[in-house]
Amino acid sequence: MWRTVSFVERIEVDFVGNLFNQAILLGDVDNDQANELIVGNTEGDLHIFRGTFSSPWRKCSDLGMLTCIGIGDVCNKGKNTLLALTAEGWCYLFEVVAEVKKDESKAETEAEDENKIILKPHYTQHLPANGKSLLIADVDGDGQIEIVVAYSDRVVRCFRWRQDSSSDMLETGSTSSTGNLIQISQWQLSGQIGSLTVNLSEEGKPELLVAQPGGTYVKLCLTVVTGGESPGQSESTFVEERLGSARIRNSMITTEIVGGINKGNRGKAGGGTFYALSTLDGTLILIENKEILWSLQVDHQLFALTKLDVTGNGTEEVVCCGWDGQTYIVNHTRDVVRYQFEENVTAFTAGLYSVNQKDNVPSFVYATFNNKIFIYYNITLPRVESTNLIEVMDKMEETHELLTKLNITGMN
Repeated sequence: MWRTVSFVERIEVDFVGNLFNQAILLGDVDNDQANELIVGNTEGDLHIFRGTFSSPWRKCSDLGMLTCIGIGDVCNKGKNTLLALTAEGWCYLFEVVAEVKKDESKAETEAEDENKIILKPHYTQHLPANGKSLLIADVDGDGQIEIVVAYSDRVVRCFRWRQDSSSDMLETGSTSSTGNLIQISQWQLSGQIGSLTVNLSEEGKPELLVAQPGGTYVKLCLTVVTGGESPGQSESTFVEERLGSARIRNSMITTEIVGGINKGNRGKAGGGTFYALSTLDGTLILIENKEILWSLQVDHQLFALTKLDVTGNGTEEVVCCGWDGQTYIVNHTRDVVRYQFEENVTAFTAGLYSVNQKDNVPSFVYATFNNKIFIYYNITLPRVESTNLIEVMDKMEETHELLTKLNITGMN
């Protein structure tokens, strides 16, 4: 029996324009250990929301059709950088500075306040056009961060930041040393790409996985060339993985993938992490080492797939959302909790968000077709699986101590 829950605590913000699901993100954009909400639309507006404020903390306009955004240590300097990518191929890097507490005795004018929230890119570079999915991570285990971009023409390209005294980039007032993004690898796939993810193998090595139509995925292999004519470049190969149940699904259905799902206490026995697949026709699959642990079928079109620890025990649950707002939280033993958002949604994400600028709490973010974004915070559950009062009390030491004092030997 699947449980249905309700979430009450939420923040409502205004954000006008259409957006892609890859252009909404929770992350620490200013390196203050408190996560913000970053969202971009097809009109070229990029807004950063923080805390409980309904107005943007930082914003930028006229960037182009934003298709995907990401946060990570792009320049391998030990601090996060915001990356925004447009359909035209323009890649913008933002170094967002944390807000410094000002002296209350010094009042700022409205003009100063307005200029303060305007965000400008530190670097701009033109990459191949029509990027649709973005991943910022160490995909080859060398300790350096790569930027992987999936394109609508079924090509995946891998870039890395190269520090250089002379750069082809357009520098706009950055105090950092110059550099540029160089392509180190490329793959041509046979099917339309859903999303990208990194998963840890049994040996603890990162694996770059790409969702393919029909509930399948491809593992991309990246081997750095140490000698020859082009040292530093990478040899690109891929392995197409077909799961046992793939033949029963629509071979053309859109598929999403998320990896690196923390096993929690179970992970101590063996290395690696789980990864999950979802399809637009309502199939959800949890996988470990190419083996399907379980498969779930729902009556909703699942367009967004992510992970989140909603119980606080270190084990991450799988979270997926349909266009109608139906949201599923599924644990590793296929126990399900459902939440029905009140409107149809155009984008969804889940992660950690800071309401008080101190603590990051589990949160769901829904972008609607009515130019509204809702941030549901404190998404915490004592457990995902169904239970009853007897089972809960039986696990409490206080219950057994009280029964012993009353000369009662058991709960049954």
